Amino acid sequence: MKMMRYRPVVIAILLLSLALLGVDSSWADDFSGALRAGNKSYARKDYESAMRHYQDAEIEKPEEPKLHYNMANTLYQQERYDEAIEKYNKAFYTENPTLEAQTYYNQGNSLYRAGKLAEAIQAYEKCLDLTPDDMDAKYNLEFVRKKLKEMMDQQKQEQAQDQQGEKQQGEQKQEEQEESQQPEQQQQQQAQMDSTQQQPQVQPEPREGMSREEAERILNALKDDEKELQKEQRRFTGGSRRVLKDW
Repeated sequence: MKMMRYRPVVIAILLLSLALLGVDSSWADDFSGALRAGNKSYARKDYESAMRHYQDAEIEKPEEPKLHYNMANTLYQQERYDEAIEKYNKAFYTENPTLEAQTYYNQGNSLYRAGKLAEAIQAYEKCLDLTPDDMDAKYNLEFVRKKLKEMMDQQKQEQAQDQQGEKQQGEQKQEEQEESQQPEQQQQQQAQMDSTQQQPQVQPEPREGMSREEAERILNALKDDEKELQKEQRRFTGGSRRVLKDW
């Protein structure tokens, strides 16, 4: 896979005209001397020494855009990308379009290294607005756009996999709950059946034996009924029957 093109970070050599600065020569010499010492250390790749010299120059002139640009480049070489991004922001306060374009380009590199791909794309686009023929900026812009798309596609795929996994876990959990509830339901049904079978059947209470007085009373009543029946029979069968004469 092709890697993002890296253009060597150029240290801006600050050449000052004492007449233009309108300050005494001793102040200008201190600033220029610290800046030149920093540039020499940077060229030797002694970035810690370079940063110390630039910090000395910053004391003399804290608002100088080219100084912040050089400090940002040094921080970039030290892989202190977030700090470099902040320093590049201070380098934008310039009327030099070439320095401004170069600052956007280097800041885009820092943003990419810091994992801020969308912001890196914006920085490269601003660089190309100022220098449309910058082929390195064009290449890096397309490279980071592709990387951002790949990252977003991967995130979507991971989200889809997470959702599918959560769905499967939910279904599995539901199945486990249903399986765990089945034995309990069966036990409840069996307990109801056992309870029904164990309930005592209601039996008719046996009639208690009659007392002697009740038996005698019933016997006497039967005798009286028999006497009355005999009387009725004698009335219909006893004596001669009168026969009507047939004229």
